[in-house]
Amino acid sequence: MKIIRFEFGQVTHKQISTPNHFISHMLEHIAWRMGCSIVLEWNDENWKDLGTAFGRSIGKFSSRKSEAAALGMIDDGSAEVAVELGAEAGIKLESAIEIDVDYFISLRCEQLKSGRALVELLNGLALGLDARITVLVCSFNDPHHTWEGIFRGVGMALHDIYTPLLEAEEFSSNEDGGSSQDGIKLIRCSCRAAGITRQTAESELTMNIDFNGLTGASFLYKGTAIDHFENSEALAGLQNLLSMVARSCGFNLNAVFISRALSSSHVLLEDTGMVLGRVLREILVRRMVDQGINGAGSSVATPSDIVDQMISVGISVEGRKSCQFVSLAASRDQLYRKFIIGHTVSGGLYSEDLDDFFEGFSWGLGCSIMIHCKEIPQPEEGWRQLFINFGTALNQVFQMNSSRKGVPPGVKANLF
Repeated sequence: MKIIRFEFGQVTHKQISTPNHFISHMLEHIAWRMGCSIVLEWNDENWKDLGTAFGRSIGKFSSRKSEAAALGMIDDGSAEVAVELGAEAGIKLESAIEIDVDYFISLRCEQLKSGRALVELLNGLALGLDARITVLVCSFNDPHHTWEGIFRGVGMALHDIYTPLLEAEEFSSNEDGGSSQDGIKLIRCSCRAAGITRQTAESELTMNIDFNGLTGASFLYKGTAIDHFENSEALAGLQNLLSMVARSCGFNLNAVFISRALSSSHVLLEDTGMVLGRVLREILVRRMVDQGINGAGSSVATPSDIVDQMISVGISVEGRKSCQFVSLAASRDQLYRKFIIGHTVSGGLYSEDLDDFFEGFSWGLGCSIMIHCKEIPQPEEGWRQLFINFGTALNQVFQMNSSRKGVPPGVKANLF
């Protein structure tokens, strides 16, 4: 029996049965990221034919654009994927400098003896869509995570091509009262704004975020001096980087950091990232319940971005907490030496402290962050581009997606 019913609707309405559970899971990733409900029954192992039938089912939808791209990821696996309708149909697999594509494909993947079945599935999908699918394998530790990243990326790109634009709706403006837990006091929260105060023995940080008006950031530091923060340029540099995130994502940020016994810049940056993530988490949970949101985002939007973006960023919010830098053109050691460790940027900020900012943010929001470095940039320009593209990916995370309305945030609803 062969049945494929695929339509835009609640993503939790799904029934997929094929002779292989991992194949089923990859098709589920595409449906989930596109925002579709799905009923699929397939009773043989001709994966190319399955991909072709699946692609034709998607192709019945009207396309809004002819091409799109995305950074797909989960845990330690990631890839950048481009879909181009009308181009010579088929799949093109490429990889970062340290990844052997043939070796990657040859490895077993859960219930599959190798990844060749997945290549056949993707090739069939490209033929069914009459499209070229280009895959750049970027991060590879566990084969099944990388394959999941690939199929998530395909789903995100197809979402941009086919998903109809929603009628204009707005998130609720209803605001919750305050509460306190584990040193964090929630001052206020709605789908559009939130504020919290985080207190420790050493410091107090109050941060408010508002999606309602002007975008930008204000950061005020008071209290115990930090050597290289004594000049105003370092604080101005931090405020400038936060403003880049805020403008790219579409919010206004106001923060006041009061230090009582703090002399470490890495703690300041890590705490700032953590509280920023936590404020956004409060808004995210309410948006998921109210109207639904994407929950994942990418700075990569077009096939040209895969080539042109010196640094690309992907974010996936599912309760997993990690931040990884991946070097696509040089060794990891070179990337850390020449970009991440030991450099001073933005008027006095330490590059290793900026790394801690992203680590803290992943903990605060409960998300995985994947940072692809296509080349080793000059530190000043590289960190600037990273913060801008990070905000762009965040913006996509928070965009409305009604197919996920009411879906519990997190892998096991662990963001509530």
